[in-house]
Amino acid sequence: MLTWIGIALVLSAGQIAPSNLPPAYVREGDRVEQEFRAYRDRLETLHASLQTTIERDAPALLPELREAPPQPVIYGYQFLPRIVDNAPPSSRRVTSFAYSWPITRGYIDGEGIKLDRTEEEMRLATRATGLAKNALLLSLISSYKSLVDNQRVIDQYIQYNRLWQRTIAENRPRYDELTKVYNMLQTADANTAAAIRQVLGQPLVPTAISVVADEVNHRITLQVPVYTDIENDGYLALAKSVIESVWLARDAESTYSVEVEFRKISTAELYEGEKAPERGAHFEVGAHAARFPTGGLVLTTGAEMTNAVVKRYVALGPGDVFMRTLAHEFGHLLGFPDGYVRGYKDLGEMGIEIEELTTVFDDIMSAPRDGTVLPAHFKMILEAIKQHPTVDP
Repeated sequence: MLTWIGIALVLSAGQIAPSNLPPAYVREGDRVEQEFRAYRDRLETLHASLQTTIERDAPALLPELREAPPQPVIYGYQFLPRIVDNAPPSSRRVTSFAYSWPITRGYIDGEGIKLDRTEEEMRLATRATGLAKNALLLSLISSYKSLVDNQRVIDQYIQYNRLWQRTIAENRPRYDELTKVYNMLQTADANTAAAIRQVLGQPLVPTAISVVADEVNHRITLQVPVYTDIENDGYLALAKSVIESVWLARDAESTYSVEVEFRKISTAELYEGEKAPERGAHFEVGAHAARFPTGGLVLTTGAEMTNAVVKRYVALGPGDVFMRTLAHEFGHLLGFPDGYVRGYKDLGEMGIEIEELTTVFDDIMSAPRDGTVLPAHFKMILEAIKQHPTVDP
């Protein structure tokens, strides 16, 4: 019986895929991930050999050696990401990025070449003596740390491809239109690009948000109710603190802020009368989020990587999330779309290439890792609420 990978090799010869097979982007993703896991196993073998040699011949160097390479990221229900410090500021310029299975395989192949060289250096170290051995072991420790750091990056690329290739495949008409915008922005002049950006940036504010105006202290607060099935109260407290500290802005007239109210709801309540998902379960996140009450927004888990649906939910994945990135995803709950554009190319049996165009704008919705919240964000929300006080747009 042919495996999916074996079938993919047959299909590469030009035959048509049987209708009962998973989509091409899934088959190719499985194939790339299998290669990545084989690479990771080699890296673990290197670590074991390096650790044994250091323990025997140079134990003073042992504190310099990190732990074994991490297992590939596993996502699932109730798996929470670490909330980590913000990324360092980056220079602002229009930049295009592409993500695909062929590109990811290229990264894996490149790391494999580096690992080949490191394994050869390991063989030399086992035969060396004295100061030469110590020098080689120090070099090996440095090489190993770099390989582990890059392993984590590739793991993120794999999860990113899993999420967005599926999202694009399931929403082709929308991403066909976004691809047109992507192509327009690449050739547009500054005024045209800014006009398109202004249209993209208009929020679709959910009616669950309420406004509290403190006229004495010139403070305007958006009260945002968020239902969540996350059980960890400490984690929710940290998320609330991070979001509220980032979504804070001032101008000459007022101070603007948000107040997050988490409303806990148990998994049993969400699945009353039905089998509830267990910790680590995989499910369709949109269908899970639809089970929450409609009188608020949603924060849940179970995604391959952290993402959001505008004015509905944020689904957390297992990978580390920057504080400002979490605040960016919260911006989607407030109704803002991304300030950058995501298009695609269909690569056939190689899956889908995701194309992203970032801009010179440095606000939180355009720069998820290091952008800032502006008074303009709050003013757009207030204007949208004024225009549609009782009905969602």
